[in-house]
Amino acid sequence: MNIKSFPYNKNEPNWTSAAYLKELRLFEEIYKTRPVNENTHGMLFPHMFALYFILKKIKPKLIIESGVYRGQSTWLIEKTCPKSEIISIDVDLSKRKYFSKKAKYSDIDFKFHDFKNIPKDTLVFFDDHQNHYERLKQCKWFGIKNIVFEDNYPAFRGDFYTLRHSIDAVGFNHRLTIKSMIKTMYLFFKILLKKKINSKYYINLSNIISRLRDVAPNNVDFKVLQNNIDTYFEFPPLINITKNKWGDLTNQKFYQYKKPILNKSNIKKFNLPQNELRSYNSITYIKLIS
Repeated sequence: MNIKSFPYNKNEPNWTSAAYLKELRLFEEIYKTRPVNENTHGMLFPHMFALYFILKKIKPKLIIESGVYRGQSTWLIEKTCPKSEIISIDVDLSKRKYFSKKAKYSDIDFKFHDFKNIPKDTLVFFDDHQNHYERLKQCKWFGIKNIVFEDNYPAFRGDFYTLRHSIDAVGFNHRLTIKSMIKTMYLFFKILLKKKINSKYYINLSNIISRLRDVAPNNVDFKVLQNNIDTYFEFPPLINITKNKWGDLTNQKFYQYKKPILNKSNIKKFNLPQNELRSYNSITYIKLIS
């Protein structure tokens, strides 16, 4: 096991504490107007602010989001970059509570799209719980340089392979439930049955493979990652996080984060949703090498 000190970084943007505090003051008021007040299992204040800040700095002409859920992130993108084009992707769009009149919706997975002649500053935001390493390869193929990953789970946590998993070379062992196994086998036999009935049917196992998420521990992924990224930046948490749903993090090397944006002195100047401030999971900005 190759444990590296966290947070790993490469060519971090020169974003200052003063800039964070200035934008936080503005975002505090914007967040009060959010369309989905109860967004459990979706983005909450810390990650919403991080995405807001990154978008304001990059100002992309086209923003692609993969993972829509209730639509809170779509609203945020609209609010932050009103002049940008938006493509919102989710294989299941039925959960939406906010419906954008501006975004172009698609229920086709990101990797199956044909992104031709897109702007050079295009940014893609992934909140779809799919293999980060594979998503980076897809972005490289499409020529997309700016990428934000919403849930960059630390080693031995999460439900898919993340950047942090590859950096620490721990891989990802997907613990299957009986329900998940039954559904996977059902989908597989359904495909075989279609092939049996229709000899001209072409099998596509992408949906099956995406359900089998194991990645063996290796050092290769991190080396490839290093060779293809210009910037790796884990956005700092708003507050110092010593405990979360995984317990006491004080002496756990896997859960080290950057210095928080707020301290005991300046946090009093803001009226933030206290019950959401610990909802932080290393939201990460990547810029790929051309």
